Amino acid sequence: MKLVYYPDPRLRETAKKVGKADAALREAVPLMFEIMYKARGIGLAGPQVGLGKRIVVANLEADPELKEAEQVFIDPEIVDRAGEIREDEGCLSLPGMAAQIKRSEKLTVRYKDLEGVEITREVEGLEAKLFQHEIDHLDGILIVDKMGPADKKQWAALLKELEEDFGAGKTPVRRARSPR
Repeated sequence: MKLVYYPDPRLRETAKKVGKADAALREAVPLMFEIMYKARGIGLAGPQVGLGKRIVVANLEADPELKEAEQVFIDPEIVDRAGEIREDEGCLSLPGMAAQIKRSEKLTVRYKDLEGVEITREVEGLEAKLFQHEIDHLDGILIVDKMGPADKKQWAALLKELEEDFGAGKTPVRRARSPR
């Protein structure tokens, strides 16, 4: 299992519902966290590691030492939305890119934890942005699909480079996001 980069077609597939977490999925969770931490992320969706299942791992603290901050969301969905924000957002599958993305400010979300317990709760701020970003991944949607014309123009060269790397079978170079 490894991180999948744009424009890998697996990122465009709609992930399948999990239902009940089986042994294979439970074994994938620690690997997903490891990949997320190595890439310095706070969330990672199944399709980003080639796992076409509706699973998300997250740690809003981005600290592998804080195991109590780790969360697993099975079959997450957005039940309700409120407000609107537009903030910079990056993606582990698009290294070095950050773009202004419009999101809902507050959400009501529903998901199951790894034990199959269904949870419905309200989230806002960074956690609301995380749910929207990761659920987009589960639906085959990337931040490049939500960028405005100025951001698309700004990142055209990087997208072309990522496409060339993918075509050549090369792993993209991790780069710092350029300042805005």
